[in-house]
Amino acid sequence: MNGLYEFYFLFLIIATVMMRMGGLIQLVIKGIKTTIKKIFIVDDNRFFMESLVFLLNRQNDMNVVGTHDRVQGVLEKIEVVKPDVIILDMRLPDGDGITLLKEINSSFDIPVIMLTMYEEHKEQAIKAGAFAYLVKGEGLDRLYQLIRKASKTFVNS
Repeated sequence: MNGLYEFYFLFLIIATVMMRMGGLIQLVIKGIKTTIKKIFIVDDNRFFMESLVFLLNRQNDMNVVGTHDRVQGVLEKIEVVKPDVIILDMRLPDGDGITLLKEINSSFDIPVIMLTMYEEHKEQAIKAGAFAYLVKGEGLDRLYQLIRKASKTFVNS
């Protein structure tokens, strides 16, 4: 019976040490700074854009710093908020995403992820300098992955 009590006592000591170590590990993990990716979204579908803002802001390392629903005025907004990544729709009410992509690339060193309903413009967008091309409806995890990858690849100028 003594051996059982010794085992139980030893087990409690080890469990307590492990719990404290776990707490210490958690503190270390929380102490590691996560770089927040600043995201700017250009899309004319208000419902889609607000949903995307909500979903991206739920990620610990992402923050939507601005949105716009048309070509006109977007470059000025991008200049002000200085995002790390831009998510751009292909079709906008006053222009197209490819033309805007070229303007963004000539003015800023910011990766642009094309997120659109149209599969047929992928090659054209990549040739125009898009970091990636995603069709709406693909998994969110893919978008999260691309945002993280894009923000590591580029440096704001």
